[in-house]
Amino acid sequence: MNKQRTGLLLATGVLVLTLAGCGNHVGSQQTSENSSSTSLIAKRSRTKVSAQGMTPQQAVSLVTAYAGNRYGGQWARVAKQARQSQLVVNLYPTDRYRLSDNGQGMAYEVTANGQVTGLIYTIDRDDDVVIYQNAKNGQAAKKLATVTKSAMADYINQYGQGDLVNQLAKSAQVVDKSGATSSDSNGSATNQHDRVTGKYGNKGPFDVPGDMRGAWYSADYDDNSTMTISDHRMIIDGDTVSLYHQDPQYAADNERPSADLIEATKHWGRTQYLHTDNGTWLNVQGWFQGAGDGTSYMVKTENINDKPVKVLVVGEGAENWVSAVYYPTKTMAQQQADQKYDDLHYQDDDE
Repeated sequence: MNKQRTGLLLATGVLVLTLAGCGNHVGSQQTSENSSSTSLIAKRSRTKVSAQGMTPQQAVSLVTAYAGNRYGGQWARVAKQARQSQLVVNLYPTDRYRLSDNGQGMAYEVTANGQVTGLIYTIDRDDDVVIYQNAKNGQAAKKLATVTKSAMADYINQYGQGDLVNQLAKSAQVVDKSGATSSDSNGSATNQHDRVTGKYGNKGPFDVPGDMRGAWYSADYDDNSTMTISDHRMIIDGDTVSLYHQDPQYAADNERPSADLIEATKHWGRTQYLHTDNGTWLNVQGWFQGAGDGTSYMVKTENINDKPVKVLVVGEGAENWVSAVYYPTKTMAQQQADQKYDDLHYQDDDE
């Protein structure tokens, strides 16, 4: 939304799990592959999952478990391997691949222990998941389906695979490789961070807490906004900031940075934890920001429709007043637009 987004853009000088494609949607699911897995990946259980209020780890696990059971083949093999080891999902820009639709601009490569598989999914602009296989650099990926998150959850519950989703989610990891190049396909965005560590007071990438990573949506103030957070990066409505630790002495010695310094660090965020009476926030400021308090973020659990849901709270100003609340789905964001919560601190509370 404009108020919150403007604050962050000003703070940084400009301003990390978006789940693209067009096609037929489930309910009447039609796919380019009409087969279904002949055997389930895990034993049936009575555990139920809901698409509402999922953590990023649960969301990637839901997609993996669904695709593995629904389509079999390579998806099933990777789901089984990840069950025995670890589900690792690498985050890349969609222009890395040849897709039918780039959607919201980020692709999720699903792997077991980080091994390249050619399995990816994206999120389209309706917040639906588009599932692909055979996705290689420069090659056209094969689209399997466009499916809603709720339809995936219904399928998992119908076939008793809820335990599989939870098992995958326990150790699931999302890795930001959006800074890697095509020739760097087995590398990491860490390479990019290594190149700037030590420059301009940069002491290395800031590790974002796991529960904060993923795709978040807000419709407050009549403005639809999408925020994608990965391990060291935030993308808000297309504007990117990389999060780093800063040497405080460097900031003190450069209170009046040159135009060249400002240009070189315009996409960097000085990141630290901010401890307040109502919790611990992740605070992001411009690299050379003097006045102002930056923008802060915190994951909270709120009761929505009689269910506990994790939301991302955005705070600004001297008292860290709430300026926006982001939700795990676009639908929920629209339903909860401008909703205020009793346990959060708003500026008009002090008036």
